Amino acid sequence: MATDLAAAVRAGRVRFHRGEFHAAHEAWEDGWRVAQGPERSLLQALVQVAAAFHQWNRGKPSGAATLLRRARAHLGALPSRLLGVDVSELELRLGGWEEAAARAEPAAQAPRLPGPGSPEALREETHTSRCPYCAERVTVHADPVGAAVELYVEDCPVCCRPWTVRVSRAGAEVEVTLGRDDD
Repeated sequence: MATDLAAAVRAGRVRFHRGEFHAAHEAWEDGWRVAQGPERSLLQALVQVAAAFHQWNRGKPSGAATLLRRARAHLGALPSRLLGVDVSELELRLGGWEEAAARAEPAAQAPRLPGPGSPEALREETHTSRCPYCAERVTVHADPVGAAVELYVEDCPVCCRPWTVRVSRAGAEVEVTLGRDDD
């Protein structure tokens, strides 16, 4: 049974990554119908994620935010890895997607579900830039998943002055820019 459920998860993931959210929903729902215990909770969450992106792409971000919040609730008691899904990383992504949907941002065009050892697993990216004060070359770390635009303050490791860090995400592209905090 676990092999069949893992196959349902993989089939849904392929469709989800193609942006075929309704088809992903159907593949995961097929597994959900026969699953029990923690596997059923995971598949329920995945079904809701697919439904959320289907709604979000139809111009209904508030409904998507509700579905994403419900999906996250199903993940809380699950082990960190189940049926080839990195549940801990998925929970983090759902939080970012939920926030973006709640702000009525456009849906991600190619959302990715994390899986252990897969290229879509959440990873931190490093970006090199120059401090806007001392012009020294610095490295900034940014998650590839999160809100479309994120602003925060970080201190330069060289001159200790505060930057405004702007992280912009569009699909798989992440852009990091540094600005002076006193502007």
